[in-house]
Amino acid sequence: MVVRPWLGAVLISFSGVWVRLADVEVARSAFLRVAYALPLLAVLVVVRAGTGDDERRWFRPVAFAAGLLFGVNLVAWHASIQIIGAGLGTVLPNLQVVVVGLLGVVLFRERPRAGFWVALPVVLVGIWLLSALGQPVIADGSVPVGVGFGVLAGVTYGTWLVVLRFARGRDGGGSAPEMLWSLTLGGFVVTGAVALWEGVAGPAGWPADGWLLVLAVGSQVVGWLLLTSSIHLLPAAATSVALLLQPVLALVWGAVLLSEPVRAPQVAGAAIVLLGVALAHRAVREVRVAPIVAERGAP
Repeated sequence: MVVRPWLGAVLISFSGVWVRLADVEVARSAFLRVAYALPLLAVLVVVRAGTGDDERRWFRPVAFAAGLLFGVNLVAWHASIQIIGAGLGTVLPNLQVVVVGLLGVVLFRERPRAGFWVALPVVLVGIWLLSALGQPVIADGSVPVGVGFGVLAGVTYGTWLVVLRFARGRDGGGSAPEMLWSLTLGGFVVTGAVALWEGVAGPAGWPADGWLLVLAVGSQVVGWLLLTSSIHLLPAAATSVALLLQPVLALVWGAVLLSEPVRAPQVAGAAIVLLGVALAHRAVREVRVAPIVAERGAP
């Protein structure tokens, strides 16, 4: 049995929980998660490069460009979590599957199966239900705004995945640590700029820094590397399950660990969104850009 992709999916599913437990400003949490991940990634890249003679081995320019979108994705995602919670906030970025499919049609002239086009209205209905019937986790939170940030996170998520796929082709592939280093470096630039603008670029203090370290090391680095280094070993059907395991577990963790308001209307909206994501994933998994949807979970 292949354990690594499942363990990676579980670790990534806790990302929203760590963000909420840190309980700091959106700009600060988005910035510090990448800042705390970079030293570990630098060590991994240096060890991996070892005796390599490629001077650019440590840096992948197009992956860095994808990282700029990754930074926007993180800020939007953390803002969504702050308003609608770790559970629902992690469901919405999985719209990246639909975004990847649409970009495949527009940019690469892909032709997904009919199920992809059926999935689009299903996803839109689920998003509408979450906006109309969801509940915020903060007293003065606006659910439509939180859902809007979640949708923005999904759009930027899917876009940087497509750019990252292009980077792997143009820059000669590169190992997972090398690609993640360049991606995270781009995210560091954007989130750092936002944190400086907001005046919150410094450490968060204890225990918030502890939770953000767990997020950076456990979910962002270890979870991502476990998933991406082994997801190809799973059958196609199991890949679909692994893709949806993260948001489902995030809903569970949010309700059980954080007492988030996950009642029948929220479950219905989330289930419809995930149903649409599953349909879209099934329809696009055989086209050229489709493999990237299974290479990473929620940020």
